[in-house]
Amino acid sequence: MNILRSAIAPAILTAAMAFTACGDKTTPVLIEQGERLNSELQTLAQENPALIAEAKAAFADNRMTVDVKLADSLFMVAQITEPLFNYFTACEIKNHLDKNLEVTVNALSEKDAPIAVNLTDVYGDSKTYELSPALIRRMVKSPLAQLDFNEAKTALFAAFEASEEQFRPETEGPVTGFSTSFKGGFYAYDVEFANPRSYKELTTANLKARALKVLEKRYANLGTLRPVLFGMYKTLGIDGFHLVYSAGEGKPSLKTTVTLSNLNK
Repeated sequence: MNILRSAIAPAILTAAMAFTACGDKTTPVLIEQGERLNSELQTLAQENPALIAEAKAAFADNRMTVDVKLADSLFMVAQITEPLFNYFTACEIKNHLDKNLEVTVNALSEKDAPIAVNLTDVYGDSKTYELSPALIRRMVKSPLAQLDFNEAKTALFAAFEASEEQFRPETEGPVTGFSTSFKGGFYAYDVEFANPRSYKELTTANLKARALKVLEKRYANLGTLRPVLFGMYKTLGIDGFHLVYSAGEGKPSLKTTVTLSNLNK
């Protein structure tokens, strides 16, 4: 009898495992959703080759993996903190609340499987951002103000500040330094000169043309994602940029404004 049981047990176990595998309706759903996402990402990459060098997605090993290689030097993985990535993702999710998202999150929840997004920039740096089903549900339900709002803004402003040298004038000088600030919805770049005579011949129109040249170059490769990124800026209270030429307290300054609408034409 014991011998018989020993012989039958593996057969019963094998049959049970086969039955469980056949009854797994979640994995095929996630494979299908992975294929759909892969197709959408490849189309996005084809439409925006200056921004995205490669993008793909697939469900395997109990996770939805998304791989994106960036083609634009504007984006540095080192500057894309987890709160900033999560906030941007939350904005996108809220703009695409459809059946596919619901199906995907429900299936991921059943499998307790995350979405792992691997970003690689043109400098060769990579980082993985993991989104659990619970986090995605929170992104759907919670207001943006409760989703890493302050941390995301801090990280974005750090990236803005790192680009301040782009506003160094090509002719006037000498420049003694740069400073940045944010007030009333506008992020300001203040170029500090040793003497106001350096810019006395310039007009506000001249300065705006300079600011536009820098900012257009900064966002030139965004393609169809330009309104997406600017949409995130708006949710963070950013309406545009100021460029200021100054030469110390009490000295005459020159200031211009570039709004997001100026850049989103």
